[in-house]
Amino acid sequence: MKRAFSLALTALLLAGCTAAPAASGSAASTATAETPAAEAAAPAASTEPLRLLQTGDEKQYYLTEPANADQTLERFRIVDLTTGENAIPCDVEGCTHDSEDCPAVWSRATWDFGVAAWVLDEDTLLILSSTSEPNKTVFSFADRNCQNLTPFATVEDAMGIAQQCTDGTSLYFLMSIEGGTYKICRLSLADGSQTVLWEGAEYPVPGVIGRNYVLKTSDLTYPEPTGDLGADATALPTGTVTHSLLNVDTGEVRELYTYSSDEWNLDTLDAYVVNGQYYQIDRAAGTLNTVDPDTGEVRQITDQLPTTEPGTYANYMPEAVLDGWMVFYDLPVLVNVETGEVRQRIDLPENFWNGYGHQPSIYLNLGDTLLVDCRYEPYTRTVLGTDGTP
Repeated sequence: MKRAFSLALTALLLAGCTAAPAASGSAASTATAETPAAEAAAPAASTEPLRLLQTGDEKQYYLTEPANADQTLERFRIVDLTTGENAIPCDVEGCTHDSEDCPAVWSRATWDFGVAAWVLDEDTLLILSSTSEPNKTVFSFADRNCQNLTPFATVEDAMGIAQQCTDGTSLYFLMSIEGGTYKICRLSLADGSQTVLWEGAEYPVPGVIGRNYVLKTSDLTYPEPTGDLGADATALPTGTVTHSLLNVDTGEVRELYTYSSDEWNLDTLDAYVVNGQYYQIDRAAGTLNTVDPDTGEVRQITDQLPTTEPGTYANYMPEAVLDGWMVFYDLPVLVNVETGEVRQRIDLPENFWNGYGHQPSIYLNLGDTLLVDCRYEPYTRTVLGTDGTP
């Protein structure tokens, strides 16, 4: 049995608490580039803050779904967030939307890493089409109906593309490369030219601050194993973890904050970037801080978060800040990031699947509204085995 879900817009849980694809379809401290180094350090044409791309906006939400029984084909579906209607973006009369003759359908055999639509601006989508044979991603423009695809760049060796953002003139993204290394790249929206701004072995902190990515560099020593599995699993590392800002215009890397095991329990420490702000969470102490990226000043927002013991799993990831209130993935509270006020979150009705209830997942952050899943409905599907039997 599978599950289908419905989507709903919610004004954040505060109610009751307040009044077809393209082409068919250890961190470094200096910038590196495939183009000349001088070009890598050249100022960008825009000075706008980087904006993370989403798979929708106030008008529409874009998703993909299986197009045939054996799931070798996928297709786009567009949800109108004003009317609630959803449709497959195809205007071919009589089309059944289950073959590659449909303009909304793409093949898993060609794009086994998937195809996804991201809203670039009011009129344009960015379509990413990825394959593993060989590793590459094709970048294309499309209209808001997922049609009229125009490939403009191919990024080779990409095992994954993440943290896509734009300033209106260029596209910036994090690329995963086979062997466990990462690159942060700039891609011109005008001519598709590519520049590597940074390459390193540690995954950066998700999110951007102004015109900066947040890099991570660790210098940690782990205790030698004792043979006691319980003790070894909870043994704490010593050393430092440093977060730094990579400026996408100059390639400059400067320290934002360094965490030392002499001052912090690194096992219970989290750092997140939400809406362009940097936050620290100490799960054992129950504290939430913010760090000014210009001065390095630390400001405690609250010390009233729920606490967890070291070695105990808990997900403190913030999912959004709306109207000044921070919403967490798995915490039953809301925090006002300006005043420090902590309130009990009013839960939405749970989605029951996999044997237990789940609070809604967030799909879009629309500034003052979240797009969440509100209902899961069971359904059955017949899948043919390799011998042709159902």
